[in-house]
Amino acid sequence: MIAIARRPVWHERSLVFGGLAAGAVLAALLALAVVDTLRQLHAMTAQLATVAEDLGTLDVTSRKLDRLATMQATLGRTNGKLDETNLRLDGALSRLRSTQATLGSMDSKLGGLTGEMHGVDRDLRSMRGDIHVMAHKVGGSFLFRNVK
Repeated sequence: MIAIARRPVWHERSLVFGGLAAGAVLAALLALAVVDTLRQLHAMTAQLATVAEDLGTLDVTSRKLDRLATMQATLGRTNGKLDETNLRLDGALSRLRSTQATLGSMDSKLGGLTGEMHGVDRDLRSMRGDIHVMAHKVGGSFLFRNVK
């Protein structure tokens, strides 16, 4: 107590003012830290809202992609059926080509026969008069009169 009693008052006041100044600085720093923390929390809340909206959009997109996956599976099955149909059509096309080749050879043979038929027709026309004369002679012949 004696040591306290011998201290000057101005020394005690400077300690009190120093403590108050340090407390004020600490309070100001604490207030700034609280304000900064609240500002960051507000920014984080805004970001979380944006992320929630983005997740909602992703959910919608995910559902659409699920539907597209179903469509893709259907298209895959349809593509398999179309491949099978293509194979069948290729087989039919090769058979048609074979038939076409056969018909082409038949056409050339028929063309030859047509030429021959024209020749036979020409020969028959030239013989028509002779046949008519012969038929008339046979009809007038005594050998064939009573034959019917």
